[in-house]
Amino acid sequence: MVKNLYLIRHAQAEEHTADKKDVERQLTSKGYQDASKIGVWFKEKGIHPDIIVHSFSKRTTETVERLNEQLGVDPDHIESSEEIYEASARILLKVITEIPAEMRSAFIVGHNPSISYLSEYVTGAEIGHVQTAGIVHIQVPFTSWQEVSEKNCDFIDYIAPKDIS
Repeated sequence: MVKNLYLIRHAQAEEHTADKKDVERQLTSKGYQDASKIGVWFKEKGIHPDIIVHSFSKRTTETVERLNEQLGVDPDHIESSEEIYEASARILLKVITEIPAEMRSAFIVGHNPSISYLSEYVTGAEIGHVQTAGIVHIQVPFTSWQEVSEKNCDFIDYIAPKDIS
């Protein structure tokens, strides 16, 4: 059974300042708009994740909240992960391989550069820099998420908010 993985970079956040920790940075008004826009896009496409795993940072949490206003994913299927914040591609891969096998569709919402690196690592495709609120759709041709590894998944699409009308 093919599984669908959506690697999503958080929406645009305020600039880093000396008086605020990076983890506390919030979305800008454009970030809120883009997070809502991708939520609408997922809804229009009939894409509904079985699970959402996201970084515990404020900007990533806000991205998921806005996205989920459109999708209505059960809060029991949304997990905040400290591990994803400042994660390497290897750590993100570990998070993916721990998704229960019965989950057929997963959203991982995190940060660059790991979202971009992992997208290229598991697909072998040249995706480049994933923009804020960018979505990389990957098909996993296995029954278990544990099998996801280097260049063994299929790159389907990259969607940036500016590409959504």
